[in-house]
Amino acid sequence: MSLQEMPTLQHLAIQGLLRNEDLVISSLENLPTVFFPPLFKQAFINRQARIVTAMVISWPFSSLPLGALIEYAQSDNFQAVLNGIDFLCNQSVWPSRCRLHTLNLQQIHHDFWEGCPGPQYRDNSPETKRGEIDPKTGRRKPLMKVLAEYTILYVVLKDYSSFFMEWLKVRRYTVPSYFFRLVRKRK
Repeated sequence: MSLQEMPTLQHLAIQGLLRNEDLVISSLENLPTVFFPPLFKQAFINRQARIVTAMVISWPFSSLPLGALIEYAQSDNFQAVLNGIDFLCNQSVWPSRCRLHTLNLQQIHHDFWEGCPGPQYRDNSPETKRGEIDPKTGRRKPLMKVLAEYTILYVVLKDYSSFFMEWLKVRRYTVPSYFFRLVRKRK
């Protein structure tokens, strides 16, 4: 057996956690940040919707680069992510650990899912801080941005893409604190 075949302690810990959904969900507040990307990736791939929703609610980074995992998206695990975002945006006070500002459905940040989140994922710019008053408009700044390449969503999710577009449309017009932007792929 070579060293490449040996699982790491982190991998073994993640596999152990994923066997017990209640344990994962109850330990998210105390889970080291370095465990979040690989644990989320594996829960998303395994289609463990309760864990995915709970992790979105506790996400400790400013961006959730789901685009790199879009090939694993099915209606249930994608819906779990949207449920987590809905839960967050309906709360007046967010969980203390959550720093999520952007759901990124573009195919970027592949290195993020390898368990090495860098400083580019901790965005503290004034533009993305939740609930601040914009001096230009006098309104609260958006709680969440959704960046998506529709061509990727359409190809991968096919039947589910119409639900996602409806989800965006409803929230764009009924919840003023949301900000959604679809990014078209540039040639």
